[in-house]
Amino acid sequence: MAFVQSSVLKKNPEDGADGAADGLCFCTVQEGFSAFLRRTAGKILAVSDANAFSALAFAARDPRTVSVVTEDDALPLFAMPETGGVFAVGGEGVLRAARLYAQVRKIPCVLFPSKCELDGVFELQGEVPLHGGRIVYPLSAAKVCVDESLVAPSLAEGYARLLLCRLALFEQSALARFFGEKELSENREKAFAVVSGLGEEPKNRDILLKNAALRRLGTSEGEGKVLARSAGNFAAFESLTALYVAFFRCGEPLKTVVPDYAARAREAGIPYARQVIPTEETFARRALVFGGRRAEFLRELRLITQNSHIYRRNYRMLGGTVTKALRADVKYLPERAGGLSAVIRDFGLMEKL
Repeated sequence: MAFVQSSVLKKNPEDGADGAADGLCFCTVQEGFSAFLRRTAGKILAVSDANAFSALAFAARDPRTVSVVTEDDALPLFAMPETGGVFAVGGEGVLRAARLYAQVRKIPCVLFPSKCELDGVFELQGEVPLHGGRIVYPLSAAKVCVDESLVAPSLAEGYARLLLCRLALFEQSALARFFGEKELSENREKAFAVVSGLGEEPKNRDILLKNAALRRLGTSEGEGKVLARSAGNFAAFESLTALYVAFFRCGEPLKTVVPDYAARAREAGIPYARQVIPTEETFARRALVFGGRRAEFLRELRLITQNSHIYRRNYRMLGGTVTKALRADVKYLPERAGGLSAVIRDFGLMEKL
């Protein structure tokens, strides 16, 4: 399976510098901690969340370690004594908090994600909760290591996240054409290369490396990410794929139907002021794009849907449980995400769900 060339596989936890561009290091948490301890002066701040605490419990017995368990608030980290490095194990929130602490203290940082989607490890800046508020701040580069036993339970969701990214590339392309924007970019082409071959039997490390490559590229999951918060990655992928196929196969712009934007916003729990309502001219232009390029859209969707049964098999093989997104979550996705589903809503078609 192809992946971006900058994804470098490291086998020894002592290889390379502490830079985010140095690729993934595959080793156990204990091996990574021992290596970090040997090359770091002074005490080490060991940070984990409640779900990953057991993987780092051994470190609490080391006299050079200061241990903290937190979810995502970075404030408890700054209440600790001065340390020479930070070693974090856990989910997106705790990894970002550790990187914020490392950035402010100007100390090295090692991360062991507990989820193979690898959120919170590569972005240059991020939103971090701090003492009841939230700040957007530059985050330290970190050495990213993977303990395969730690991330194993999340492989199915990691695979489904790749599928969501593949669908999002279609969504972005469709939106660019509806909005008359340029759609090609170097990163998009790289992202397409990363998500090729998802219909093959997935290999654990390929899932990790592909997610790492997409996180580095900053590839979005589109409106699927919003739906995935309630439905999960795979249910979001299947539900949105079905919605897009139905729209381009059977849909028609309903020129005599105007959605009740205020009522929809109220039912979605979203402020009406946040809704973007197209003008008549915009609606007419999108209707022309739809009519003229419908076959092209469907051809692109077929490239995704032709392997639908294989995606399901792979997801289940990795331990995932297939569920369905709630009808209401899909129906009010336009208000919550504003992606391609918003175009479908503006055509008067979301009320048919």
